[in-house]
Amino acid sequence: MTTSLLNRVKAATAEAPSGAGRPAGAEEAPVPSVPAAPVESETAEALHTWLTRYEGHIARRLPSHVEAGAFLAAVRDRLPALEGCSPASILDAVLACASFGFIPDGREAVISRDGTLATFIPTYRGYVKAMHNSGFVTSVRVEMVYEGDEFAYEPTRPAPDDFVHRPNLDVPKDKRGAPKFAYAFAWLRGGDRSQPIILSSEDADEIRDLYSTAYQRAESAGTDDSFWHTHRLDMWRKSAIRRLYKVVPTSAEMRALEAVEEAAEAGRPQLDQAPDPEAAELVAEAERAARTAEASQDVAARPMALKAKGRSRSKPKKQRGGRRAGARGRS
Repeated sequence: MTTSLLNRVKAATAEAPSGAGRPAGAEEAPVPSVPAAPVESETAEALHTWLTRYEGHIARRLPSHVEAGAFLAAVRDRLPALEGCSPASILDAVLACASFGFIPDGREAVISRDGTLATFIPTYRGYVKAMHNSGFVTSVRVEMVYEGDEFAYEPTRPAPDDFVHRPNLDVPKDKRGAPKFAYAFAWLRGGDRSQPIILSSEDADEIRDLYSTAYQRAESAGTDDSFWHTHRLDMWRKSAIRRLYKVVPTSAEMRALEAVEEAAEAGRPQLDQAPDPEAAELVAEAERAARTAEASQDVAARPMALKAKGRSRSKPKKQRGGRRAGARGRS
């Protein structure tokens, strides 16, 4: 089984001396020493100094349209809340977040503490952004329905006449009553509207109880600090968005976003599931430093790719040749 980036980095820094496994004349390893245990004193300051060493890698991980300074500033603002987290898990969460181009300022995503682990958590707005980035949808609607709103859904009627939501905007938000439903739908490229996803409060609680291990851990510990405890409406909305993913065309980024969040819920490293433009170099350097044998897997994969490429070219050439010969015979 392929080990995670975090385990490789920790193994490299713990087991291999400086320069081990590096070809002669190669540059110094870009991966500095990564403490495997939480920093015990002056944690936020120590983490800030440590994270500075990785700023170049983080910046290269970001999509070109995301300004590195804004991303890194948001990460630094989160460091005090991550005191006691393993620096290795912070690196994992930060690089995973950067892979999607989300700013971890609480709007599109947040980097949160779960015990001694830092985790990247996309918000429902992050999921909406990923859906827009997919190119399959032109707009996404995610809303809450309150007791004072006019709301109706008739699935037997054609869209968009099957769905009505008129919020009661004449009263303040705190007078609209309790939330009843969260819903989400998307307008697809081409003009069609997706199936609407509608989740009641009971539906949301069932999803929370069955699938949120972070909620279950918080309940067991009596801490009441999971996102389901502190941001229930946002998690309710996000549950609707994640259900919507099942009924609209999906992209690799959208599927990766779900996988990354599922890894966070299970307490697994997230970077393995994220899009991987730059961290491959970190992985490769850690593997060399730790003297692993996994590089041989990449070597074995190249002949397979060349063989497949050869088959795809040779067959059409043979067919074209046969057609030309037949044409000459008929003429």
